[in-house]
Formats: sequence, C-alpha cells, structure tokens
Amino acid sequence: MKAHQILQSISPEQRLAIMCWTQKESKDAFRAALFQVGTQRKLRPQYFQTKNREQLAEWMSENLKNKLYDGVAEQLLQIWLLKGKTAMLIAFLNAAEIKHDGEGQVDDLPEEIDAKNVKAGVDAILKDNTPAEVAIYLHLFQRQKEGGWPAIANELEKRDELKMDVPVK
Repeated sequence: MKAHQILQSISPEQRLAIMCWTQKESKDAFRAALFQVGTQRKLRPQYFQTKNREQLAEWMSENLKNKLYDGVAEQLLQIWLLKGKTAMLIAFLNAAEIKHDGEGQVDDLPEEIDAKNVKAGVDAILKDNTPAEVAIYLHLFQRQKEGGWPAIANELEKRDELKMDVPVK
C-alpha cells in the first residue's frame, strides 16, 4: 500500500493528528512538504500566510491523499513514525528479532522474517498503540523491501483490526 493510500484509508482525525504532530515537532519538514505541495499546485507562498496552523494541517492532510504527492506523504509518515512513535518501532523490531540501532533505524533489512516473530512484534505494539498506528507502521515497513515480507502481509491480512481499505473513487 502506498503512502497516499494509507492516508486515504485512515480516519480524518488520525490524518489530522499526524499532520499536527509533524507541524509542531518537525517544523522544517512540514514547511518543506507544504511548499513542495503548494508549488506543484501552483500556489504562491502568500496563500499559506493567510491560514492558521489548524487550517494548514487540514489542507496538508487532504492534499496528501492524492497519489501525485505520494513521496511527500511517505516522507511525513516516516518522520512521524521515526520521531513520534520510536517506542513502537523499537518494540516491534525487538519482538520480531530484527537488528536496529536502538532508535528504530534498521540498516540491514533481513531477507526473511519468521511469522512467529512478526506475530510477537504485532502483539507487542498493539498493547500501547492504536490499531491504525500499527497498520500504518506495518504498511510502511513493507515498502522497505520490494514485495514486502510474506509474514507481515499475512499478519496484516488475518487481523481485522489492522485492515486498511482504500476508498474506491
């Protein structure tokens, strides 16, 4: 699932929460993303000066659902996960027995991940995170390897709380 599809499939409240967090905690990344989308939409910087923080977060939240901005959406979701959900990443990686730097960064992705370890990882992160947050993480993690990992795909498929359906337009 691509990043813009993830944003299409989560609740508007979840999208807005992610954008507000990014806007507050990673200002430079949010601003760069805002102007990147604005430039592609041929908007002048003055357009953004007339909006308050909440309006900017809502505007970004809606625009990043468009496949044209998939790269920007993926970047902001990754920042949110790496900086805002570090404990979740670490808990999954530890339970799934995937080596990392202690902060959720993986330098050398494994070719295979054992299904038992994936289940343990998902169980571990569902204790302290919403199913939507877990699903976002797992779908983005799958994008790190072409075709993803079968064990993660199976876990996403069999757990109803982790299902993300892209709205048909």
